[in-house]
Amino acid sequence: MKKTTVVQPYDLESINIKNWVTKSNILIESTYKLSLQEQRILLIMASKVQPNDETLKTYRFRAKDFIEIVGNKKGTGFYSYLKEIVNGLQTKILTIKEKGRQRNYNWVITSIYEENEGYITLQFHPSLKYLFLELKEKFTSYQLENVVRLNSVYSIRIYELLKQYERLRKRELTLEELRHFLAIEPTKYKQYGHFKSKVLAVAQKEINNKTDIHFEFVEIKTGRKVTSIEFIITSSTALNNASATKEKKLELNQHLVELEDHKNSVQNDLVDLGVKPEKIEWLLSEFTKEHLERNIRYTQDRLITGDVTHPHSYVVKAIQKDYAKLSQESKLINSKKTVKKELVPDFIAQARDKQQLLKDSTVKEKQESFLKEIGTQMEFEEKLLQFQELKKMLILSSDQPTQEEVKKAEEAGLQEVIRNMKEDFKNHEELGLEPRLVKDFKNKELKKIYKDFLQSKVLNRN
Repeated sequence: MKKTTVVQPYDLESINIKNWVTKSNILIESTYKLSLQEQRILLIMASKVQPNDETLKTYRFRAKDFIEIVGNKKGTGFYSYLKEIVNGLQTKILTIKEKGRQRNYNWVITSIYEENEGYITLQFHPSLKYLFLELKEKFTSYQLENVVRLNSVYSIRIYELLKQYERLRKRELTLEELRHFLAIEPTKYKQYGHFKSKVLAVAQKEINNKTDIHFEFVEIKTGRKVTSIEFIITSSTALNNASATKEKKLELNQHLVELEDHKNSVQNDLVDLGVKPEKIEWLLSEFTKEHLERNIRYTQDRLITGDVTHPHSYVVKAIQKDYAKLSQESKLINSKKTVKKELVPDFIAQARDKQQLLKDSTVKEKQESFLKEIGTQMEFEEKLLQFQELKKMLILSSDQPTQEEVKKAEEAGLQEVIRNMKEDFKNHEELGLEPRLVKDFKNKELKKIYKDFLQSKVLNRN
């Protein structure tokens, strides 16, 4: 009788603790409760995800390889123990709170335990793709070996929270925030002394001895009560490689110096633009070096030309919306002389939606909606300047335009501002509202344009 060859549906995966784990910061700062063994299994899976993967793949491992890292429970066969962990993992929920919405996901969608063969097959839930793949910014990476050696669930989570801020060298968290991230129940470690000895001290000892970072912490008190913890973070790569040469250590130190210099340079630029310290710290932690620098330069250039009147708020919005990239992309489209297509960023699309809503409502609803949505005078002026800039960019066809092209672009930008002023004036008029006054405008250029616009309307009526 001919022997039948069994074709396995998935390749057999090896486990290499030198592999890198890359996670979105959204995932690192989410709340979830998992056992130490469950965390280790998920981390092993995460270390198999590759940056060029298009989907979250299905992975098949030897049970023996898994148990060597996950560990076994005394008095229990390791196959039975692993099966118990995997079955439990499929029922665990990840909760993500983002933009006012709460979403609940299962961690894994597939878990197959082949008892006779000694294999285990696992797959992340497809909805978690955006937390592991196509991450261009706001993510944290580290080698698997740094976390699989830790023996406390709190140590793993604290390591990730501190690794996220490694280049900033410090992170301050309130006790409430820290307990939330670690999913510690309100009734557990209620006394700070217990929390310190069972969570902080254990994590400090493990992380300092077994990972590539080292931390100390400072207790911040309100009155006599400890309310926040400031973590002081330093890199300690040598702990993972005792044979590291002096040259490598010097190279690491130089790299840290360069990171600090970059931080100081960007930080100084943001301070000069009037951004508050707490906002600067957030920007440094959320965005990459290139992202910050290009939008700071973009804001500085617009400040020189007089297009920006409130640089402290404009630069923050420029970084969040990436105005600099938007500008470059529009110029690239024009330089290639492709068919011109109207550039519609979020704020323009939202404005159009609001206009359509106004058309479909009753007069009273129009008045209430319009007054609610038009925002402040400052926001209106900022939108006018954004419309003006975008129109200019669509007209310019090269990075080194001629004087004639610049003049044409400026005229187009002016007409775009006037068009929006006309529309705003018309909306006020249709709803029985008083039009804006010239003195309401803070930007000198816009004030002059609006004054000329009003004068032209008076002349046309006469």
